[in-house]
Amino acid sequence: MMGYLMDGGWMMLPLLLCSIAMVAVIIDRARAFRAASRVDPVSLRERVCAAVASGDLAGAAEACSSSEGPAAAVMLCGIERLRHMKEKGKGESEIELGVSKSMEDYAPKAMNGLEKRMGAMVLIASISPLIGMCGTVTGMINSFSAMAEAAGLDPGAVAGGISEALITTAAGLIIAIPGVVAYNFFQKKVEEWNMELEASIAGIVAAVGA
Repeated sequence: MMGYLMDGGWMMLPLLLCSIAMVAVIIDRARAFRAASRVDPVSLRERVCAAVASGDLAGAAEACSSSEGPAAAVMLCGIERLRHMKEKGKGESEIELGVSKSMEDYAPKAMNGLEKRMGAMVLIASISPLIGMCGTVTGMINSFSAMAEAAGLDPGAVAGGISEALITTAAGLIIAIPGVVAYNFFQKKVEEWNMELEASIAGIVAAVGA
């Protein structure tokens, strides 16, 4: 491995940093989604909505507070808004509208814990092949420079430049490909959670009007 790093030239340094950053972000996002999935959002939603429909707002809030994940946070926001509006004696239609809006407004904040640093994955996956291509250009320049400076064709000097070019290109792709795969996997998870939040909002609003 060290031999490849040395043969790839100085462009391998930013590629090495990109690889470390990519691995760190993937591990961080994997841990975040794993923590969020510890609680089943469907069963939690059913418990909370049943409690809200029966008027047990304290029990509903306790169930959300003791659970992790964006669904629990969004439903807790709606329950707090429901409690506040009931204390002010608001009408049922106004309560439903207020609860729905408060949950919809809070949903992006609740999803921030899962979505943050996703952009970093896209950035690293995008620039790594470009850095590799830059290394390819510098490697080919070194090869042609060696050919121009040598009295005759020096296969060793030419091969060294070509090797540098190929190694940096391969390194850039090796970093980018897993990054793209991981990003799409996590993005799919984000979409699934967004659907869960929509279902949670609809469920709480329906329970309020029950």
